[in-house]
Amino acid sequence: MKERNVIISTVLIFSLLCYFGIAHIRNDIRSVFSFETDNKTVFVIDAGHGGEDSGTIAVDGTLEKDINLEIALKTAAFFDIFGIEYVLIRTDDRSIGDTSLETIRKRKASDINKRYEIINSYPDSVLLSIHQNYFPDNKYSGCQVFYSDNLPESEILANIIQNKIVSSLQKNNTRKIKESDNSIFLLDKAKRPSVMIECGFLSNNNELLLLKESEYQTSLAYFITSAVIDYNNQSEDD
Repeated sequence: MKERNVIISTVLIFSLLCYFGIAHIRNDIRSVFSFETDNKTVFVIDAGHGGEDSGTIAVDGTLEKDINLEIALKTAAFFDIFGIEYVLIRTDDRSIGDTSLETIRKRKASDINKRYEIINSYPDSVLLSIHQNYFPDNKYSGCQVFYSDNLPESEILANIIQNKIVSSLQKNNTRKIKESDNSIFLLDKAKRPSVMIECGFLSNNNELLLLKESEYQTSLAYFITSAVIDYNNQSEDD
């Protein structure tokens, strides 16, 4: 699978260059390719929802779970080419919990508990949970990163990801990172550095069109990767 992802990553980088132009990301690509990983930290890439749990649904029927998965897979492909250790919580459209349970509530609880178990099965893991936002008023847009308050590294990573995406991809986005509350189970119970990346609003018509574009998904995946590399480099310097 990793050899295949290297090929995919090369295609993704080419798409990224076409999308932005070489000059726009030249310095960022240079910093990425100079990165050397110690292969200790495992980044757990969580494509939110899946299976019968669609997440939020856009007015045109676009399902959050599908966009989450596309961005997660593209991020994993970039991680492969840059030598970042990772695990994908799901690689297709499915629930990872016990689907034999009799109620949706129990099946969802099983799913989230299984994700929590996977995250904690790695002694030096970092959670990157990929989601999309929604609000009844369609004027709202922009990425926003939520972080667990259980470890200071979570806030550091959230800041790096938010700043990277805003400065490189969403220059009009004025949103700030936000500490999670107990409604986000994986962040509330986190024992490892953990963030949830709400990539944009499916309720905003213009942003919805972007989030459905493969090139834009590639861009989000690339800048998440670049932010992870900055985070790793900063951790090594401390």
